[in-house]
Amino acid sequence: MSLRSLNSPPFVAAAGLSTLAGIPLFEVMSSSASPLTLKGLNLAAFALNGEDHLEFAFFTSFHSWCAESSFVSIDLVVAVSIPGRLDGQQDDAMRKGDINPKENDPLIDEANSANYNLNRSRTLINPSGAFAIWAPIYLGESAFIASQFFASDTTLSALNAALPSVTVPFVAANLMQSLWCASFRPSYEGWKKYISVAMLGGTAYSLSLTTGVASQSYLLYPLIAHFGWTSAATLVNLNGSVGSDKSVSPRTVVAIGHSSAVIATALGVGVTVSSGLPLYGLTLAWALAACGDGVTKRTAAQCSEEEKILSTAALVQKKLCLTGSVICALASVYVSL
Repeated sequence: MSLRSLNSPPFVAAAGLSTLAGIPLFEVMSSSASPLTLKGLNLAAFALNGEDHLEFAFFTSFHSWCAESSFVSIDLVVAVSIPGRLDGQQDDAMRKGDINPKENDPLIDEANSANYNLNRSRTLINPSGAFAIWAPIYLGESAFIASQFFASDTTLSALNAALPSVTVPFVAANLMQSLWCASFRPSYEGWKKYISVAMLGGTAYSLSLTTGVASQSYLLYPLIAHFGWTSAATLVNLNGSVGSDKSVSPRTVVAIGHSSAVIATALGVGVTVSSGLPLYGLTLAWALAACGDGVTKRTAAQCSEEEKILSTAALVQKKLCLTGSVICALASVYVSL
């Protein structure tokens, strides 16, 4: 039986729900687990989601450098390397050199995205160039994974003490992100396309459980950036799913787009202030700034009446995103003082 045959919407949804529901139980079990067991679980979980996102991020940011670099050829990936994701064609095109990120925005270059069926003309949340953030996130998490094996009561003691509280959320987040990879595919149509939104939201929720201990070690900061980015990416995924449904009116698309900018800003401020972790707010600031820039690059809708509504809303969306970006950045500065 192949992995592809197991990829059914009910199975993926059930696996996601089971993962989230099992977090409290596994947290109790992890409290008595040996440090070596916890470190092994973190390594195994990270192996599910490493190389492909890291390589994609480097291709987006440093295209010419990555084409010659062997650094990102580390075989860490399982789930994210399986072809067929909605964003897979653009990834492949960049790897082959058909899209140069310096000249083309891979999210709106429809000439190279025949199978990328999220209708980018109907979404107001399109983070232009923001996916490069995967590079520092995965580099940072790679440092966390490597460093944990040197952690003990005398060396990197803060990290060692935090492992029982971090391992279960980190493992759950990687499992949820693997399930997102499974569900972010053209075969998930109708209501099924929202499974990917739920899986990405579950990733963010799992990582949110690390905020209580993340301040204990700078090696845990990448998990907060990951939490912030998946919070924003969940809203991006939601808007793309709604926008790809032609039965949804443009005014509904606008309402969800505007609401997403407000929600992202509220999350950026609320989580940053309550947790005292400025990196979360800075990550949301980055995402909102990218969305503010991306909305100016959206492809015009074919329907003139729809385009009139969306183009007018895009001006408001840009202001909401850029204002939200500034507010999140200020919240980060505030908690840093």
